[in-house]
Formats: sequence, C-alpha cells, structure tokens
Amino acid sequence: MKVKIMKLTAGDIEEINPEVWAEGGKSGLLNIPPIEVKMQPGTPPIRIKQYPMSLEGKKGLIPIIEQLLKEGILEPCMSPHNTPILAVKKAEGKYRLVQDLREINKRTITKHPVVPNPYNLLSQIPQEHAWFTTIDLKDAFWACPLAEESRDWFAFEWDHPETKRRQQLRWTRLPQGFTESPNLFGQALERLLEQFTPERQVQILQYVDDLLISGENQLEVRTTSIKLLNFLGEKGLKVSKRKLQFVKPEVTYLGHLIGKGYKKLSPERIAGIIAIPAPKTKRDIRKLLGLFGYCRHWIDEYTQNVRFLYDKLVSSELIEWTQEDEKQLEKLKNKLSTAPVLSLPDLKKEFDLFVNTEGGVAYGVLAQEWGGCKKPIAFLSKILDPVARGWPACLQAVAATAVLVEESQKLTLNGKIQIHTPHDIKTVLSQKAPGWVTDSRILKYEITLINSENLRLTVSKNLNPAQFLSGEPPPDLEHDCLELMSLQTKVREDLESTPLPYGKRLFTDGSSRVLEGKRVSGYAVVEGSTIEDIQVRETGKLPSSWSAQLCEIYAVKRGLDLLGGDRGTIYTDSKYAFGIVHTFGKIWEERGYLNSKGKDLVHKEMIRSVLTSLLKPIEIAVVHVKGHQKETTFEGKGNQLADKEAKRAAQDPKGSIRILALNETSEEEGGEEKPKNIQHSKSHNARVYDLPKSQPTDSEESHTWREGTSSETIPEYSD
Repeated sequence: MKVKIMKLTAGDIEEINPEVWAEGGKSGLLNIPPIEVKMQPGTPPIRIKQYPMSLEGKKGLIPIIEQLLKEGILEPCMSPHNTPILAVKKAEGKYRLVQDLREINKRTITKHPVVPNPYNLLSQIPQEHAWFTTIDLKDAFWACPLAEESRDWFAFEWDHPETKRRQQLRWTRLPQGFTESPNLFGQALERLLEQFTPERQVQILQYVDDLLISGENQLEVRTTSIKLLNFLGEKGLKVSKRKLQFVKPEVTYLGHLIGKGYKKLSPERIAGIIAIPAPKTKRDIRKLLGLFGYCRHWIDEYTQNVRFLYDKLVSSELIEWTQEDEKQLEKLKNKLSTAPVLSLPDLKKEFDLFVNTEGGVAYGVLAQEWGGCKKPIAFLSKILDPVARGWPACLQAVAATAVLVEESQKLTLNGKIQIHTPHDIKTVLSQKAPGWVTDSRILKYEITLINSENLRLTVSKNLNPAQFLSGEPPPDLEHDCLELMSLQTKVREDLESTPLPYGKRLFTDGSSRVLEGKRVSGYAVVEGSTIEDIQVRETGKLPSSWSAQLCEIYAVKRGLDLLGGDRGTIYTDSKYAFGIVHTFGKIWEERGYLNSKGKDLVHKEMIRSVLTSLLKPIEIAVVHVKGHQKETTFEGKGNQLADKEAKRAAQDPKGSIRILALNETSEEEGGEEKPKNIQHSKSHNARVYDLPKSQPTDSEESHTWREGTSSETIPEYSD
C-alpha cells in the first residue's frame, strides 16, 4: 500500500496567516503581562568587564543588534549592571549574539521548573498515531515582554566598530541564555494553548518552544496543523517555515525520529557524537557524558559502558588517555551507531521490566508485547548507592529492582509492570534484608515493590537482560537466594553459628570504658566445657585508644588463635565481631578490604587477621550470645566471667599492654603505648598494633561505623 505524504502546498500556505512566518528577521510579541525577574536580597551591582572581541566578530553582530534595536527588543540604557557578550560564528559563516549571563543566573530567585522531561513527554505519544507535524517557534523567548524594573539586570556594553560609539544596551524581552527563560516561556505558551482546541483524536505536545502534533488520521492532523499555525500567528508568535515538518509519517522531534509506534535516534545526532575525538580535558569528558547520557535509553548496559569516563573525572587534573580507553570509547560509539529502534509505550497495556545486577550496577530492559513478541521501550541502568554496593548480590537485586522501577515509572506513567528477575525479591526482602538493611530502607522497598498494586514480581530462572534482545541463549541463572547469600557471606563453608556438640568452648570479651577521666581497655578469653569448670585462659591490657568494638574483635581473634588447629566453639556478645566473622568480613575480603567508597578500611589489618585466624581450626563455630545474662546457665556464666576479666585486665594498674602481632602490620600503624612484657599460656613474639578509636555515627544507615576518615557499613544483628 502506498502512502501519500502531504507537503506544505501553495494551497496550504494560502490558508495560513502569513504573519506567523518568521521572515525578514521579524520577531513575535505576546500580549501578556510583562515578566518580572527577582534577584536574591542584597544582591550588589553585577559588573563583568566586556571580553575582548575580534573586529570580524563585532562587524558580524552589527546587523543583529541594529535589527533588535529597530524592533525594540534592545534599547539604550545606563545600568549599574553589566555582563559581557560574545560573537559566536555559525557553520554558514554568520554570527550569533550570545550574552554570558552566568553571574545573573547565580543570583536569580528561580521558580519551580515545570519543563517536562523529554522521555516522559514522548511516552505520551499513542502507539496508534501515524501522522505528525512539528512546529519550531522562532526566537520564542523574545516574544515575552520584560518588566521595566527587571531590564537593567540584563545590560551589556556595545562598542560599534564603525561609528566607534560605545554604549550600554539592555533587553526589553526575555533574553536567551537566562536560566529562567525556558520555564517562563514554557508556562506562558502552555496557558496560551489552553485556549486552542485540536481536531478529534489529535494530540499536541509541547517542550518549551517545540510543538508536536500527532494523530491517527492524516486529514485531521493537517487540519489541526493549519489551525494551530493561524492561532499562533494571531497571538503574536513566529514559526520557522524552514524547520516546519508538515504532516509526515516520520518526523524529527527533540533529537528523536518519531513514527507510528516507535522512536529512534536521528542519524544526525549519532553522526555528531561518533565524530567527537578523544577527550583531552575533564570538560571534554563531561561534554561526552552529556551527549551519551541523552541517548542512554538506546544503549544496553549504559552505566557499565561509561564507567571508565567517570573514573577519569575523579582522577588527577591531567587526563591520561590510553589505548584501552580508546577501545572502550569505540565500543561505546559502536553501541550507539547500532542502537535499536525503541517502541513507544502503550499506556493501556502492561509493561515487562527485566532486571539484574552486575558489579554494583542495576541494569535491565523495559519492554512491551507488540505483535506477539516483546519489543524494547528503553534500556535502563544505574549505579547503586555506596551502601547497597556493599551488600551480597541477591540483596543488591532488591535495591536494583527498586531503582529501575522508579526509572521505569517515568516512562510508564505509573502503568502496570511485571518484573522479571532471577532473584526471589520477596523472600530476600522478608528473610535476609533485616540483617543488613535499616528499617527505613526496608519500608521504602516494601512500598515500592511489595505493596504496589501496579507491580507483579516474577522469578525468572533463565534471564539475562543483556542477551534479552540479541537472541543468544542465556545462561541458567537459577539459584536459591538464601543459600547463595549464606555462601557469599561465609569465610569458610563449614562455619557454624550454633555451638558444636564437641570440641573446646571459649568465651571472649573486650572492654573499653572511662574510669576517673581516663579510658582503659582490655580483653579476656575464658574456657570450659561445663558450668563448673569454666576458667580464665588469657587476659590482657590493650591500648587506651581502642574502642570497645576493637577490643571485642581482638578478643575473638585471640580465641581463634588459642583454639589453633583444634575443633571448638567461640562465644562473643559482640554483634560487630560476629558480623565480621559471618557476613560482611567476607564481603570486605572479596573487595580487597575496601569500603563501599573504594577506600581502604581503617581496620584493614585487624579484620584481615581475624579472617585469617578463622581458617586455623579444623572445625569452628562462632556464636553470638546475649550480654549480661544470669550465671545460672553455661553460656551466661562463661559470658559474665569473660566480661569481668576483660574489665579487670583493662583497669589493672600494674598490667602491661598485651597485643600480639597481626599479619604484616606496619610500624606506622603501631600505637604509642608499647608492651612491657607478655604473660599467657604459651610464649609468642609480640608487638604493638594500635588503631584509632571507633565511634558510631548517625547516618542514613544507622549501622555505619566511622573509623577515622572512612566508614564501613555494619549490619545489625538481632539478639
């Protein structure tokens, strides 16, 4: 079937008010109240000296400024304010007047922006619409009158190269380059369009000064397009006839090619990005990220692919561009050049969101069934926050799903979504999250993922979003989240959290408190197999700078060392020490003892030493017991004795600081307090290892412990 494409014919032009065309350089003017601009209270005169300008540039600006003066858009003035102008040469050789209003923008009291997100806007185009018209308003901001009392803020100096006359000029209309201009004009045009009624089943979308008319019926779109052009002309706006796309099956709008049921990147946009050379400065990298970022919905695993560029931004001032960087940039450009066609969302149908995580990044595909198969609407990816990146993979999947649901809802406009992920989100959230995640986060995830009527969670055992559309057979991702999390957080697979029925039993405790204005610290290890034979195995004084948490960790380490290659159970009432042994210690080990911000853990060597000692016993269980129990039970008596002996060792005035060597501890890490002698059941060589005091901090994650200048996330464990 052949489709007849309507063009703007002579007959059409006769039906259109000629006043709407921006010909001869004429600008429009809306009949609206003058716009008032307010600055921050107490703003002093803003005076920025005019930048040097070439003679050629000045001559290029003469016809522009003279035309603006003739139309009354510029007027002479004597203002206390001044900001510089620039002559920017266009591709065709003409010049454009640009004013540097950055200092004005900094001091402006801005209104809440109501300019729509382009992706949200395009989601509103119905899939059935097959005909489109785009209207580009010419010099739209200059159609808005500026209040008399606001004009002085936008003054600039003009030195005429021929008459040699130097004077100040100011804008009488809303200037280009002003931070509020898009928002103010957009609202003015929106109020104006409320007075216009399109044909039946024809829709008008507005993005600042760009209009898109769409509909199913070709004739209705044509009729509405002509009526709207006449309406705009009557109201005082001008339209670029050259940029008008009149009743077409495919148009370019906001850098996208829009057609029936689809959107894709325009070849011009792709070619422009691909032609950009390798960046030399951080400014170049930011520009590159901005251009790629606008196209992110077309790029599979976008966040992972641009990560190397973000890494460059946090490096030294000088950008070192390597061959590997060049390969990654070419890979990114290749993904852009082969970007798929994306479907426009049908807001009446259910969406499918495929989600997974990798390397602390949430990634997925938002799709919708169309013609018997699922077609992509957007590729989504976002790096998880530092706290979530420190979690096991299955728990990261909960955060990733919540993040991508929020991103998807910008496109689905809160439509129904079925979520596909290889992780059992509900089970992980209910059974594992409480040990890692704060109550506020759990509540947020439950509201987003569990309690929403528009979401359905599905466990897909064979899913890989990266291969979803390529047709490649995906790997089998079936797994038991609870079992996998247990394995991921254990230093050794046979590590138990309940007492062994055989072997030695050691209770450990550490103490750090202030007595008579001075902090004292110590530890103790006691041993016994029954309530009657519990006795002290080892005690020692520790550096006064050590916190209770650090003393507790060291006590557990000494218990493990004393157990050696035997079988046994270590008891501790420290949730912190228990957590290091059973969960996040393993995560830190796999991350190279880096915190979630990528910096070394301050207690790196102590934690490494505990995990190393954990490998010594043939069989081992590390058990958490409640503190301050009555001594009527075996666990209660052992814990109480360890607590008392640790306090006694800490405050012993004759005691020596007793701390044994850690793995490869540097001398710089040693404390000022040196051991005088070592007394314990077996002889060991020793040296001091001192660490800064640990203090809990209030933060979003209430279980974050700040060690010096770094922080590690400590999960809270329930008694």
